[in-house]
Amino acid sequence: KFDEVEAYELEIESDEVNIKAGTAEGIYRGIKTLEQLVVLSHLHANSNFLSLPGGEIEDHPSFEYRGAMLDVARHFFSVADVKRYIDLLSSYKINFLHFHLSDDQGWRIEIKSWPKLAEIGGQSEVGGGTGGFYTQEDFREIVQYAKDRFITIVPEIDLPGHTNAALASYAELNCNGKATELYTGIEVGFSTLCVDKEETYEFVEDVIREISEMSPGPYFHIGGDESHVTPEEDFNRFMDRTLEIVKKYDKIPMGWYELITADIPEETLLQYWAKSADFSKVIPKKSKILMSSASYNYLDMKYDSITPLGLHWAGYLPVKKAYDWDPRSLVPDLDADQIIGLEAPLWTETIEDFDDLALMAFPRIIGHAEIGWTPKKRRNWEDYSQRLSYHGSLLDHLEVKYYGAEEIDWK
Repeated sequence: KFDEVEAYELEIESDEVNIKAGTAEGIYRGIKTLEQLVVLSHLHANSNFLSLPGGEIEDHPSFEYRGAMLDVARHFFSVADVKRYIDLLSSYKINFLHFHLSDDQGWRIEIKSWPKLAEIGGQSEVGGGTGGFYTQEDFREIVQYAKDRFITIVPEIDLPGHTNAALASYAELNCNGKATELYTGIEVGFSTLCVDKEETYEFVEDVIREISEMSPGPYFHIGGDESHVTPEEDFNRFMDRTLEIVKKYDKIPMGWYELITADIPEETLLQYWAKSADFSKVIPKKSKILMSSASYNYLDMKYDSITPLGLHWAGYLPVKKAYDWDPRSLVPDLDADQIIGLEAPLWTETIEDFDDLALMAFPRIIGHAEIGWTPKKRRNWEDYSQRLSYHGSLLDHLEVKYYGAEEIDWK
């Protein structure tokens, strides 16, 4: 009966509540549903007595990958902040957290064989703040905390572009042998590792090896986006070797859609983020695709013209637009069977602390969680917006700052 890992049944009777599942993960998903019912019933009760609606729920997800991404490179977030985000994500049955651990503005993970990556590259962030990095003990703690809540951490080291923090840390990673200056701006596409140097591949292997040893999940994300100053031939040569290193450490390669110019293994998970035209090249038929469309998924896009934070290069993203779409049909030329799920990235050029993070993520990520869990035929905006209207009080109860969009009649 419970042939899916996350499937569960929740029965609420007059004298007892039962949760049944074939796995501990299924039980956990059922507990999260019960938690929402209990808290919302309590917050909106007209008396001191708690009552729950009786009935039976049979539930399982529509997509196997329902993800969020947190960019800790543009601005650094503490272990406590990351744990708090994980708690909120688990409440809405998100099951992957993609960790963008490196970029031009900062390197955020200790690599014991290349210590200056954290010591130097971890010092900076957008706007000139103090930055920071996770020790390997910190990272293991985050991975375990997420695992305990049935969330898999996907580490990303963006290569070969978006690498200025590494290039500033080690001169030998540059073709001219000179370290770059630390960078605190937000422009992209200007940096690249030196593809012709063997030291580059020693660096890549050490980084992938050390992080893979701490990451029990199936994927290692190697970036690959916006490497504008790396000639395509060099990019493809670099990726051929890097993909082999990822496989050597028993990880499934994952990367942004730009990887399709390289000779990628069929098992590679490609992350779609830009326009449909960018997928005009042939995708191996067995490759899985993760939908992260900037116009629908990017939580750093402003809600509207008066949103105090965020960017709007991909357009404004109001709550209705963030909910009212389907990953399987968004890009007509893609094979719906190849789409593994969706992920909501939160890039942090303008996001400096947890309140900023929460304001941009909530309530939109709740809609993304529902897209990932609930089949399209059972979703509609009118029903969802009515149910969402009660979650403002839940977020208030949790002291989570959220965007009180006028589209929603908050209860």
